[in-house]
Amino acid sequence: MEFGLFAEQTRRGASQDDAFREMFALVDASEAWGLDVFWLAEMLINPTRSVLSGPLLVASWIAARTRRLRVGTAVQLLPLNHPLRVAGEVTTLDHLSQGRFDFGIGRSGSPRAYDALGVPYAESQERFFEALEIMLEAWKGERFSYEGKFFRFTDVAVAPRPYRLPHPPLRMAATTPETFPRVARMGLPIFVGLRGMSIPELA
Repeated sequence: MEFGLFAEQTRRGASQDDAFREMFALVDASEAWGLDVFWLAEMLINPTRSVLSGPLLVASWIAARTRRLRVGTAVQLLPLNHPLRVAGEVTTLDHLSQGRFDFGIGRSGSPRAYDALGVPYAESQERFFEALEIMLEAWKGERFSYEGKFFRFTDVAVAPRPYRLPHPPLRMAATTPETFPRVARMGLPIFVGLRGMSIPELA
C-alpha cells in the first residue's frame, strides 16, 4: 500500500501566493514524513478553485526540490494538449526526476475548459485515445507517421527517450462503468471518480 497527497491547490479566500506557499509546505512535509507520492491536478480556466494550470511545470519543481518523493499528475487532460508536445515534456520530466514521475491521464468530467479552448467535449473520448496511441508510439524513440481523425504528421521522433522503459508509469482516470473494462484491458492502474456513483455501485 502507498500513501500520498493530492493537490488541486485550492483554498477559497486564499491568495494565489498563499496557494503556492501552502503547496510548497505540503511537498516538504510529504518528503519529510515519508509519504510515497504527491499528485497534482490539471485545473484550467478555473482561478477560484486552483492555481494548477501547468501541472508538469509544478511537477518539475517538486522533483528538483525533493530527493525521494514521487510526483504525478492526477490527471493531465490529454484531449486538450498536443500529444507530441506532451510526450516530450513527460520524458523530459522523467529524466529530470530520475524516474520519480508517474503520469496520470484523463479527460475531465467538465466541459468548461473544452469550451474555453474551442474543443468539443463530445470529441473528448476519441481525442483522448488517439492522443494516448500517439504518445505510446512516440515513447518508442523511433521515427513514425500518424494519420488519425484529429492528428496527422509524417516522419517525426520525440526526444528525449524515456528514462524508465518503456515509458513512465501510467495511470488512467475513469468515472463511468463503460470505461472501467477498457482501462482493465489496457492493464493500467485506475483513478476512480465517484461522480454519480455510490460505493456499492462502484464495487
